[in-house]
Amino acid sequence: MSDEFLAVATREIGEDLAGLEAIFTICKNDRDVISNADNFQKHTHKIRGLAPMMGKASLGKISGSLDTLLKTVLPGNDVDGIFDLLSEILPFMKSLMADDACDFLAVEEKISKIQNVSN
Repeated sequence: MSDEFLAVATREIGEDLAGLEAIFTICKNDRDVISNADNFQKHTHKIRGLAPMMGKASLGKISGSLDTLLKTVLPGNDVDGIFDLLSEILPFMKSLMADDACDFLAVEEKISKIQNVSN
């Protein structure tokens, strides 16, 4: 993998993580998150694909799980706990991008929380 690719991919994922945070700042509850699911999903989908290509497989897995959840929510449907989930997951995703050392147990725990909210 070239240094140029890694630099571009790092910048793009950073922009997508910032985009997720920006959307989240306007959300106050589960319904706000649900009404912005499409906007969130645009970023999670991109991170899902790009992160593994630059050696950030854990970030890709979490983003993929979140992406799947966001695809299933529809405006008007309640998904209890999705706001709280994002308040926990988004900073964790950012930390995975910043730190190469990964606690795989923590990653699996976050993925499990995502799956529990979707069930």
